[in-house]
Amino acid sequence: MRRRRRLRPSLSLRITASFGLGALAVAAAVAVSSYWFAARFLARQQEASALHQAYLNAVIVRARLRAPHPDLPSILDALTTGPGTQTVIYATGRWFSSSLLVSRDGLPTNARSATLNGSVVRAWARIAGDAQLVVGVPLPEVDADYFQVVDQSSLARTLAVLRSVLLGAAAATAAAGAALGWWVSRRLTAPLRSVAAAAQRLARGNFETQLPPERDLELAGLVDSFNTMVVALRHRIERDARFAADVSHELRSPLTTLSTSLSVLRNRRDELSPRSREALALVSLELVRFERLVDDLLEISRSDVQADLVDAEPLRICQLILNLLERAEYTTVTAEFDNEALDAVVQGDKRRLEQVIRNLLDNASAYAGGAAMITAEATATTVSVYVDDDGPGVPAEERERIFDRFTRGRGAARRGSRAGTGLGLALVREHVRLHRGKVWVTDAPSGGARFSIELPRVAR
Repeated sequence: MRRRRRLRPSLSLRITASFGLGALAVAAAVAVSSYWFAARFLARQQEASALHQAYLNAVIVRARLRAPHPDLPSILDALTTGPGTQTVIYATGRWFSSSLLVSRDGLPTNARSATLNGSVVRAWARIAGDAQLVVGVPLPEVDADYFQVVDQSSLARTLAVLRSVLLGAAAATAAAGAALGWWVSRRLTAPLRSVAAAAQRLARGNFETQLPPERDLELAGLVDSFNTMVVALRHRIERDARFAADVSHELRSPLTTLSTSLSVLRNRRDELSPRSREALALVSLELVRFERLVDDLLEISRSDVQADLVDAEPLRICQLILNLLERAEYTTVTAEFDNEALDAVVQGDKRRLEQVIRNLLDNASAYAGGAAMITAEATATTVSVYVDDDGPGVPAEERERIFDRFTRGRGAARRGSRAGTGLGLALVREHVRLHRGKVWVTDAPSGGARFSIELPRVAR
């Protein structure tokens, strides 16, 4: 069983993603480091400022406590504090606070114990849900301790704004990197897109395709090699087509002689023995098949060297099909066209399109007992023709291969070597390709095979 190849994302997408991810990584690293240094700097500045203010206030408290009969509430009111700063004093075995928001129990236990034991303390804590900086200064000279609680919500807001700015800058940098990557990828892949477009034109049969000269040293070799390959391919196809055409033309003379001789023998058929008459019938049948093979070879040789239609004209494809059915021996074929398809016009070669329909009908007669129905429908831009038969259908693994030259399906092997030349469907594909259309085979709704043709529609 053939495994499907997993396709990688396009080169442009990979380059764009690489630039975007690289810019994001660099921006994220810069943002994280900037935020870390800024946060540490601001926190240290806040601690230094709070500690300096706490020392000044502690000196004032110590001086006031040395006075006889100090008034602690008045001392608290006389202290210089910033907005959101609360003070707590422990003296004479009692606790005094400048605000009901902070008291003895609100102080962190570790910071309180360390200060009471004679150590200067700086500690970050969360009091009443807010971040606070607690500074404790012991005053052993007056048997007291001073605590200052500084609200850090402003610092938290500043850091939040800094985070938002850094995140926005990182996102903008990543977007700029992706945009730069997209621009670079478009510049880098432009020659590859040109080669891909030229290869598509070449695949459609335009053998005059050439790439413009490239000034880039790395790409100049690729462009020269591609143009050389196209020229060599065109010459090879022309040589093969000329060879097939020459061979076909050379076969015309002996075929004409054989046909004339067989005509003479058929005129004197009554004078021949039964075995001779049987041999004459077999030779006549093979000669007809041989003549058709030569005609198909000539036709397909012309298709190989012709990239555009020479005798194109506006045609009503449904009317062409009806005229063909009236002239030829396809009395069992039912034709059904919708109103849109009846008026649909295509730009095409009448002879080639007739041969397309005739080959499909003959193919159904050879391998499926005859065509059952031919239908057509149209859209705003296309016209589709369907030829259905009541045969066994075409296996899925053969649906592409039967359009190759000298290829016949399994039904041909069952019917014998005289089922066809193997060029009929190849000619169908070549003629449809010249009309900028496509042909494929599927299962018919009623069973059997359905050959579908899609042609571009033109204005009436």
